[in-house]
Amino acid sequence: MRTQRRIRVIVNPAAGSGRGMRALKRSGLLDSRYDGVSLEIVESRSPEHLRDVVRASEEDDIDALGLAGGDGTVAIALGALNGVNRVPIGILPSGSGNDFAAHIGVPASIPGAIAVLLHGSVRHVDVASAAPSGARYCCVATVGLDEVALGFIHRSPFPRSKALNIVSVLRALAVYRQRPAKITWEGGAFEGEIMFAAVTNTRSYGGGFKISPSAIIDDGVLDVCIVRRTGRLRLISQFPRVLAGTHGSMPEVLFASSPWVRIEGLPEQLPVALDGELPQWTTPTELRCQPGALRVLTPNGEMN
Repeated sequence: MRTQRRIRVIVNPAAGSGRGMRALKRSGLLDSRYDGVSLEIVESRSPEHLRDVVRASEEDDIDALGLAGGDGTVAIALGALNGVNRVPIGILPSGSGNDFAAHIGVPASIPGAIAVLLHGSVRHVDVASAAPSGARYCCVATVGLDEVALGFIHRSPFPRSKALNIVSVLRALAVYRQRPAKITWEGGAFEGEIMFAAVTNTRSYGGGFKISPSAIIDDGVLDVCIVRRTGRLRLISQFPRVLAGTHGSMPEVLFASSPWVRIEGLPEQLPVALDGELPQWTTPTELRCQPGALRVLTPNGEMN
């Protein structure tokens, strides 16, 4: 019989352009000893290695699995899970975007996040899947403007950060060409030229872009934000409202919620991006909420 709880922590050294790994090492918290806990640290060598460790952890005799990284790290881990995970996951937010961790109430500080990993309560939260690829995501799927912005971000010599995300979006606004699309959901549809469309699981993404301020992560539906065709200068002038989550009253903005959302390009298909990564495929795509599909550790069962 085991006398200690076993907790494994997977550290993504690439998260936050390496800043997260450095912060974890400086904290010394992963090298500390905790009463009644056996802490095992695994540094991932690649996305596939990270998925392999997640799969193995589901079969191992461990009590919790920590993920030290950002939203991209969570999305990678989701790719290794089939159905609801047996081992609850605790997030140590150390990426350039930590919106998923923030939404489930995990403190931004490493000491606070470690406390949740050690002592938190298990909650079931939603994630989403994208057909036909079968990929899963924790925060957002986007078409439109993000395609251009993500190109700037991933080609930038600067480390990923919220500031880089903001600059890249503003640069993208200057060159983006509106695209016609058809977006359908339970009880509604939109057809026309769009600047941007996001299908979200969380309120924010990209390090705090509050694109769906009313989103709830365990309500069994996804939230849709569509920005219809409008002038570039107007969008640039209104951009602070997107950051603050007060853009809902803009006439160009349409909100909806649904357990599923289908996006088609008309007639040209649109690249689809998940959780801030470069697009890997194009529309048509159907995005579906997977209610309660992820068991996570939250502070005393509370979420923001």
